[in-house]
Amino acid sequence: MDYKEAEKLLEEGSPKSCINYFKKNGNVLEWAYSLVMLGKLKEAEKVIYPLDSVRADWVKKLIPLLEGRVEGTPTYFQIRNFLEIDMTMLIKSGQYAYVNNLLKFADMFQGINNESFKMFGRCLLKNNYFAECKVFLDRSLNEFYSDVELHYLFAEYYIALGNKEFTKKAVENCLRINPEYYPAKRKYEELKG
Repeated sequence: MDYKEAEKLLEEGSPKSCINYFKKNGNVLEWAYSLVMLGKLKEAEKVIYPLDSVRADWVKKLIPLLEGRVEGTPTYFQIRNFLEIDMTMLIKSGQYAYVNNLLKFADMFQGINNESFKMFGRCLLKNNYFAECKVFLDRSLNEFYSDVELHYLFAEYYIALGNKEFTKKAVENCLRINPEYYPAKRKYEELKG
């Protein structure tokens, strides 16, 4: 196994398959992530504590959130760069209680990064949690109606549900906001054909 293979296993929700590689090869951040994905948060805290990087700082703040408490507030950029990736890894690793705890802090995240509701919605959509996804897309829409990407996420949501009529409306909303938005233009042509 090499680093790329181990990293892929971690991202796909198989931390047991790669944790020893990371530990043995001194990939401390990835080792800590593997521990988090295995639900071993106390061990992960010990491993991550000495590290000093933006990503390590995020994990130090993430671990208490996964346990349902706040011990340090993530930054705008940490949320933008890491929230969806880590939430997806948690879902793929079967850490649903941790995901639920993150969702409980959605308002806090939104107060720091005003695209957080959209990020939660997109992550849930990409992982086939459609009812939950819709809640966050709706919440985001209430704040940023003119966000073309958000309307396209609604189109993807309706595609997943097999609702062509609502898909078409969402794509048309995209094109009203930005007639040159390529994904919507392409989808509009598909829907016409």
